[in-house]
Amino acid sequence: MTQEYSTLRNNISMLGRFLGETINDAQGEDILELIENIRKLSRNSRAGDDKARQELLDTLGSISNENIIPVARAFSQFLNLTNIAEQYQTISREHSLAQSSSQSLSELFKRLKRTKMLQWKRCIKQLKNY
Repeated sequence: MTQEYSTLRNNISMLGRFLGETINDAQGEDILELIENIRKLSRNSRAGDDKARQELLDTLGSISNENIIPVARAFSQFLNLTNIAEQYQTISREHSLAQSSSQSLSELFKRLKRTKMLQWKRCIKQLKNY
């Protein structure tokens, strides 16, 4: 995994932890545990675990009307935070590229000036020798 994606993954994890703390404070530990259970079952189901898939379906089917909105909002907010982290990563990468490009151009102009000065000095020296 490249450094770029490692940073993105770390940012998403950090935002997920903050969201979890916020959910725990606002909705309580029971809702947070339900959300975490759904998340883990989803991940395992995607990895091909049929037992986790069935447990996920059972869990989703048994969520009370009272809890469905907080659970849905939690996943919605996590997706929003993930998008924000990806946008931040893109902006940071583009800014870094722009910075390195401008520094490269600056260095190029300095080298060109030095080269020009050397050429001028050679020309002057040749003229003096005539």
